[in-house]
Amino acid sequence: MDTSLLARIFTDSTSEARALDLWLSEREVDKALKTQPTDQLPFTVDAKRLKDSAAAYDKGIVAGQIRILSPGLFCGNDALPYVAVLDRWMEDIWLVAPFSPYATPATDAEMTTGIPFSGLGALQCWNARTAHDALVERSYVVGSLGEAARTNALALFRHAATGAALPAGFSAKVGAPVRAKADPRREYLAESIARYAPLTAAAEKWEALLAHIEEMTKHRDERANDGKGFAAYVSMRPSCAEQPGRLAAGEKARETSKTFLAPAFNVEIDVKHASDEGQVRIVVYGKDGERDSRSLEGFAVVDKEGSLIGTIEHGVLVAKVDALASDFLLMNPETLEPVSLVEKESR
Repeated sequence: MDTSLLARIFTDSTSEARALDLWLSEREVDKALKTQPTDQLPFTVDAKRLKDSAAAYDKGIVAGQIRILSPGLFCGNDALPYVAVLDRWMEDIWLVAPFSPYATPATDAEMTTGIPFSGLGALQCWNARTAHDALVERSYVVGSLGEAARTNALALFRHAATGAALPAGFSAKVGAPVRAKADPRREYLAESIARYAPLTAAAEKWEALLAHIEEMTKHRDERANDGKGFAAYVSMRPSCAEQPGRLAAGEKARETSKTFLAPAFNVEIDVKHASDEGQVRIVVYGKDGERDSRSLEGFAVVDKEGSLIGTIEHGVLVAKVDALASDFLLMNPETLEPVSLVEKESR
């Protein structure tokens, strides 16, 4: 098999040149297709209604899963955002790696997976990153990487990150290295980084939020030593004076509920405590009485111990009664500040 002049410019190795040619041919077809006008659908799609009616995310994370991310965690619509869960990095933190849109590995830090499906043929181990399970759970399980492939991916990730040695014969699984500044694959690498930048940004916000919660817990414990407890800590912030919402006990009634106003966002929050189902359901409504799936999207709900319960997704958060039994705080993930809530008087 002859190799192209372009491939030979960037490598002296015949095997690397052949691998680069395969990738370049896929890239050329992909770029050509993107320049073609897209056919308009013969009907109108209500994107908001489709989003609101989507099935719940797959919450149970297991190493080796292949997941497709929520539209809110990636940018671009040229390829499906598949990621592989490589390993648990630490408690509540996972290491995930995106898949390449091409079947051929682009660099020596990408590897073939052996999966014969579009968008799952090559894994971007160089693009792996850590994310909190609350972010990784905003996705759907679509398959499994397989233990051998997962082990290989972890080895390649460590090699790319630290220079750790790879097993013998690994070169057959990866692409050619990128050495020259003019290498056309650098454009692809930049596109891939930008594509998953929202996931990176969300992970950084979560780290800041968790650090903020840890600081809350520290202050709570300090105040507890003074005999003043959590309530005294909340009162330390004037903006939080009306922040805690207390749920009804629900021991006798099958379902009890309270409604809170969030004046800063012009929404109402309905908190339903269904004892027979063992759940607490938080739903956000606009002033028109319709469910509001945008105003508090991604906002964190924290219990009185300072522990994260979950985030509001599409205007809803469902938690176990044991996890959210009494007081709670609603926190803005952008500012890391509590949202002031006022209980709405019943008529």
